[in-house]
Amino acid sequence: MIVRILLLALAALAAAPAARQRDTPPPTITFFVGTDSHFGAPGVDEANRAMVEQMNALPGTPYPESIGGTVGTPRGVLMTGDLTDNGTLEEFGEFEKLYGLTGKDALLRYPVFEAVGNHDVNSESPIKQRQKTRHGGINYAWDWDDLRLMCLDMYPDDVTRAWLLPELKKAGADKPLILFFHYPVLPGNQGWSRAWPDEDKEAFGQALDGHNVMAIFHGHMHAPGHYVWRDRPVFRPGAAKSRQRFFLVVRVGAEEMSVATWNFETPGWGETWSVPIRRAAPTAGAAGSR
Repeated sequence: MIVRILLLALAALAAAPAARQRDTPPPTITFFVGTDSHFGAPGVDEANRAMVEQMNALPGTPYPESIGGTVGTPRGVLMTGDLTDNGTLEEFGEFEKLYGLTGKDALLRYPVFEAVGNHDVNSESPIKQRQKTRHGGINYAWDWDDLRLMCLDMYPDDVTRAWLLPELKKAGADKPLILFFHYPVLPGNQGWSRAWPDEDKEAFGQALDGHNVMAIFHGHMHAPGHYVWRDRPVFRPGAAKSRQRFFLVVRVGAEEMSVATWNFETPGWGETWSVPIRRAAPTAGAAGSR
């Protein structure tokens, strides 16, 4: 009898950490989103430097009252394409000098994860090859705790969807996903995305059905905004090559994702949005990236 009691007690102790793990809320994850740096265009160097300097300084800044709290240290920065104006390696070299890669090799203090845009593609497209060297592919993915982030080229065409489908299968129905690329998913030529056919957008949307897509981020439109596509929230920042110079500050909590725009020309907050999210049950051993 005593032995049985001892065994039960040991079993309870062994189960306690797992129970505590289930009761522990997931960590809050902060990241920034920028786009359309357009190195090589007139007048963008100073604007990009201002954006990077303000990204570096923003942690600890109080959020607007609609969000509350203060900005945490970001895990990284997503850049949603048109990094250059003419798609040359010289222009991309200017991007690398300012934004770097790891958060320790340039002015930007956080890792950067970039997609390519239409301005980054020319007859030779050397920037695509450079991105493969930096991230292992044009399409690539990584984890921040329980979040899975996926870069989907300029937009998810049939080649990118062929890469995406097994990634979605591996993620399953519950894992929260953040997707980013350059072109908007708006139909037709809204947002100047006629180069991405509507049938391709529909195929992409069908591929996402049954998966926990927390948000989609894109660039190209040079103006901050938010809309809903197939019941999924979509966000976009402003641009250095624009009069609307905003980047996005994203905070993913246990039950809500908040997105705020930060004006890096006349520093201050702009619009804010909050959307409910579905987090998967915590699992042991979640891997992070850089």
